[in-house]
Amino acid sequence: MSGATSHVALVWTLLVGAVVLPGNACAQTPDRGEVRIGLTVGGTGLVGVVTEYRRGGWSGELVLGTISFREIAVAAAGKHYFSEGTFQPVVGLGLWSLTAWTEDGSGSILILRAPMAVEWHVGGGHSTGIEVSLNRALMVNRLDPEDDTPPNRTIVPIPGAYYRFGWSP
Repeated sequence: MSGATSHVALVWTLLVGAVVLPGNACAQTPDRGEVRIGLTVGGTGLVGVVTEYRRGGWSGELVLGTISFREIAVAAAGKHYFSEGTFQPVVGLGLWSLTAWTEDGSGSILILRAPMAVEWHVGGGHSTGIEVSLNRALMVNRLDPEDDTPPNRTIVPIPGAYYRFGWSP
């Protein structure tokens, strides 16, 4: 299995685990989870739209965004929320793909990302958060087909902020 394929398998395992993991076994009412939608600024793009399914302390999210409106960014991550209070620390692991198109062709990059955040539950299903994601390139498809330079393995922190609104289905 290639490196990128194994990373994609890891992300899907995290996302499926976030949805399938049972809630609190002692709870009297079943935990049906929470669906959340929102907006992001920074992070995986200048602006983005996020959807998330959260159950218990686990979630799976999908972000669609853009940096300069000439490319598309898609990020998926599994996350773990560490408390039930008003402020919740969050960590996760996922993949981020960025594809750009120009007159000369297209290029893309696949990035492993580890988001870390603090989320504030404002009330009534509204939440806001700040996030720093540690990112490392896995694969690069450069615009020049002759350029086979390997991706830079430096870990790059990228900050972001988000707003989400959630409800139980």
